[in-house]
Amino acid sequence: PVYPKPENRLRADIQNLTVETAMKALKIFEDKISTVFKIITAVILFVQMVIVFVGVIARYVFNSPQPWIDEITTYLLVDITYLGGFVALRSGAMASITFIRDALHGGLKKVLCVLSDACMMILMLAIAVYGYKLCCMPTVLNQKTPSLQLPIIIFYAVIPISGVLMELSMIRRLVGDIRGEDTETHEEGAFVE
Repeated sequence: PVYPKPENRLRADIQNLTVETAMKALKIFEDKISTVFKIITAVILFVQMVIVFVGVIARYVFNSPQPWIDEITTYLLVDITYLGGFVALRSGAMASITFIRDALHGGLKKVLCVLSDACMMILMLAIAVYGYKLCCMPTVLNQKTPSLQLPIIIFYAVIPISGVLMELSMIRRLVGDIRGEDTETHEEGAFVE
């Protein structure tokens, strides 16, 4: 048998260690951000629920509909969607059709997972890039919500931020799939079924 030169083996070990260390650091970062996003999403959802309740009471009990209620609940729903999207993607809770992946084994399954991850990475990159471009548009930077006169950028800024975080999560998943590791994070608690 032919053995690699010691310096080549050492270089390969260092590269593996570097990738492994980077993936562990990325996972720790994702864990912390995911926890923060879960809390923020829960708070936003609670606030949205209270606002909708107040809106129903104002409209049907006091016959005084408030236009700002529909406005704020719409923008909060956008934030919940993108923040929750990161949490769901990272925990493997995104809707997916897995019967083909589950039917495959070995190399074919690995190729399918890598291709799937690459497609998701393209989508997440598009969300990050175009979300950033949207947020940089002068019309968005200067725009205010119609009723409350809040800067619209407050609600739109979550789009590129979530896009970048979902991209990082997909990079970790892709590297794990290439290396043959299970990268899904199975979370427990009140936020998971």
